[in-house]
Amino acid sequence: MLWQRVVTSFALLALILSAVFILPASLFYLFILLVMGIAAWEWSSLVGMSNTIYRALYVTVLLAAMVVSTHKGAPINLFFSMAIVCWLMALLFICIYPAGQIFWSKKATLIVAGLPLFVPGWLAFFVLRNQSNHEFHILLLFFLVAAADIGAYFAGRTFGKYKLAVRVSPNKTWEGFAGGVLACTLLVVIAVLLFSEQLPEMNSIRWFKLVIMGLLIAAFSVVGDLFESMVKRNRDVKDSGTILPGHGGILDRIDGLTAAAPLYAMCLIQLGAEFL
Repeated sequence: MLWQRVVTSFALLALILSAVFILPASLFYLFILLVMGIAAWEWSSLVGMSNTIYRALYVTVLLAAMVVSTHKGAPINLFFSMAIVCWLMALLFICIYPAGQIFWSKKATLIVAGLPLFVPGWLAFFVLRNQSNHEFHILLLFFLVAAADIGAYFAGRTFGKYKLAVRVSPNKTWEGFAGGVLACTLLVVIAVLLFSEQLPEMNSIRWFKLVIMGLLIAAFSVVGDLFESMVKRNRDVKDSGTILPGHGGILDRIDGLTAAAPLYAMCLIQLGAEFL
C-alpha cells in the first residue's frame, strides 16, 4: 500500500541520516554489517538455500569476508575492479536472458556470487566512512542511486515506450533508463556547483570525468536492480523478504546500491582531489 511505502521510506531516511551524522565510525561499520547481513540472509533464500543452519553459516562466512576485506594492506582496488567485472558479466546475462541460465542459475554459482555482491559494497562504505568529509560522500551516493531510481520511474511513466529488458523486468523502459541517467548526472553537476571546493579549478576534462561518473553510477544501479529481478524471476518470487512494509526486503532496497557503491568508491580513490 502507498501509505506503507511512504512511512517506511521516511523511517529509512531517518535511520540513514542518524547513522551517517550521529554514529561513530565503529558503530557505523556495525550498522552497515547488520544491513548487509540481513540482505545476505535474504539472498541465501533467493539462491535456494532452505536449511536454517546452512543459511546462518553462509551469512557468517560473508560477514567474515567483509571484515577481512578491510584488513590493512588488503587490495582494495582489486576488490573494486573484480566487482565491476562481475557486474559487467551480470549485465551480459541480463541482456541475453533467458539464455545463459545454465551458467548463472545453479545454486553453487549464486552462492559464490554472494561474495562480489556484498563484500565490495561493504568495503565501499568502509572507504567512504574513512574520508574526512564522509557525510557528504555517503549521502551523495545514496542520493545518486535514488535520483537514478526516481528519474527512471517518472521518465518511464511519462515517456516509456521501448522496453529495456522485458524478459527480466517488464516495466522498465529505455526512456526510463535515460531519465535515470539524466537525473543522476544532473545531481553530480549540482553537487559540484554547490559544494565542491575544486570548483575554481574545474575544466572541461574534469567536467567530462564527473559526467561520465554520474552516467556509470546510474547504469550500474540499474544493473544491480535488474540482476536481482532476474534472480527473483528465476525463483518465481516477488520480493527478497518482508522486513520493510510496502517495499519488500532489505535486498530489494539496496540491490542498486551494492552495484553502484564500489564504482563510486573507486572513482573517489582514482580521481582523488579531482573528485568533487
